[in-house]
Parts: sequence; C-alpha cells; structure tokens
Amino acid sequence: MAITRRDLLWAGAAAATGAGAWVLGSRRLGGATEPIGPARGAVARTYGHGVMPPAELGPQSLDAVTTPLALEPASRPVTRRFSLETVDQRVGVSADHAFDAWTFGGTVPGPLLRAREGDPIEITLENRSDHPHNLHFHGRHDVAADGWEPVRPGGKATYRFTAGPFGLHPYHCDLTPSEDHIANGLYGLLIVDPPNPRPPAHEIALVLGGFDLDGDGKSDLFGWNGVAGYFAKYPLKVPVGALVRVYLANLVSDSTLASFHLHAEMFDVYRNGTRLVPDERTDILSLGPAERALVEFRLPNRGRYMFHPHQRQLAEHGAMGWFAAV
Repeated sequence: MAITRRDLLWAGAAAATGAGAWVLGSRRLGGATEPIGPARGAVARTYGHGVMPPAELGPQSLDAVTTPLALEPASRPVTRRFSLETVDQRVGVSADHAFDAWTFGGTVPGPLLRAREGDPIEITLENRSDHPHNLHFHGRHDVAADGWEPVRPGGKATYRFTAGPFGLHPYHCDLTPSEDHIANGLYGLLIVDPPNPRPPAHEIALVLGGFDLDGDGKSDLFGWNGVAGYFAKYPLKVPVGALVRVYLANLVSDSTLASFHLHAEMFDVYRNGTRLVPDERTDILSLGPAERALVEFRLPNRGRYMFHPHQRQLAEHGAMGWFAAV
C-alpha cells in the first residue's frame, strides 16, 4: 500500500495531539470506503475524526437523504403529491449521543422532495407529535399556502402551490420560536428542476444541522444529513472526472454563519440554484441560516478530497467529511 504525503501529515498531526497510532491510507475503493482514521483504542480529534457516527449505521444508511432521485422526463407539468408526518423520534447523532428530535417522517433532515418548475405540488402534513407544528416552504407560492397556521397534535393540513422558481428551497416548521422547531430537526429540502434539465451529473444533497444535546440553546455537535462524523467515516464516492452537483444548505439555527470548504479543488457556485450560469468560482462558500446553493465541480484525480466548514467549532465537532474520487 502506497503512503502519500497526506498520510504522513495525518500521522504527524495525530502524534502531535497525542491521538495515538493511525491507520495510513485505505483499502482499494470498491464497496464501502474504508476510513482513514485512528487505530483501535486511539482518539483522534484532528478535523473532527474524534466524532464518529452510531455503530449501527453503515455506508448506505443515509442514502435516502443524500441521493436525490431523478425525475422522469415529461413534456407537460406533472402533479407531485407528497405526504409528511411530524413524529417525535429519538435519533442517534453520534456514537456517543442520541437526540430527542422533532422530525418529518422520522429522519433529520426530512425527506428529499423534487419537482420541476411549473409542476403543481400537493403536500399533506399529518401531525403525529405532541406539539403543534406547521409546514413552510421557501421559494415562490401563493400566500394562502405559506404555512404559518399551526396544525394541532392529531391534525392534518394540505398545502398546494406551483413549484418555482427552479432552484433549491428548504422547508421547515415555522412556528414560533422557529429556532426551536428547526433546531429540533423539522427541516428538509425541495429541489425544483428547471424546465430544461441541467447537464447530467453525480448528484448529492448535503444539509448542515446542529444538535443541542444539553438543552442550553446551543448546538454541541454538528453533522451533514443528520449525523455527526458520518462522511468522515463513510466518504462520498464520486467518479473521477465526472461532474458533481451538490445541493447544499445550512440549517444550523443557532449560528450566524457556516461555510463549505473543499480541499484541493475549486467549485462553481449557483446561489439558491436559481441561475443556469455560475455566480462565482471559489473553494469556500459562506451561508447564513437557511441559505443554500448548488455547487458543481470535477475531481480530476483518484483520491480523497476533504470538505468541512471553516468554522472550527463546527468542523471539529462532527461536520468534517470526504469526497472519494474513484
């Protein structure tokens, strides 16, 4: 097994922090990616590797909220019907911590929804939790579908609007105090495709969230797609040289800013996903609460490309990950 300069840097960082021995490199990529990480018994905190996901989660456990399903071709608008349930659910957010979450359908974030601009959307929300909730979408819609009215426990509401504009639109519970409902897990993404599809790409959804474990109103752990440390252990595999499109959103409600930084490569930014030409090319993007973007890039060489927020508190407490170009 070849040892790279990056492996040596990892080993040096581990030694400098007293992290213990490191397993250098990784096995040949094919099925689940073997993580670069600490040897048995070691605690490695460099870039958040000290935060590990629950042991019961495997390399496909987050696919439902990470891999958007493509829409079938259509020559006219198609009515999209979705059902969401609010459920109080205890979810594991790291190897050592569980979180009493308020969820859409039992997961944090909630289900990935997708439509094409101009499609009629009909969403039924059933409140099966012990608290009043509602459902609010970003984007454009009739004010009657804005979703600010509370849905009582055991109640049901239906929201109807036309998908648009094309882009990336978060949805979340919007009851006051809204930061409580979002912080407890009631959020997800709606992808609205343009009428003429974007170029084919390897698509990934990444939603940054925070987890307040002690009830003091401040997040203690952070993770992409609901789990701290997940993409550090299970890197996101993408084809070498292929166009990668990431639907990126920041749903950390108790931090004024989060960022997305990609190592060793640049990416094109489409703010809110509402343009077909990029706004800029960079290697770091800052997002306030509920801000989102499409980012596109190609990874030219086989290997691992790190990504993380450039805020140390977030990166070192679970929000670090890898893209593995294979």
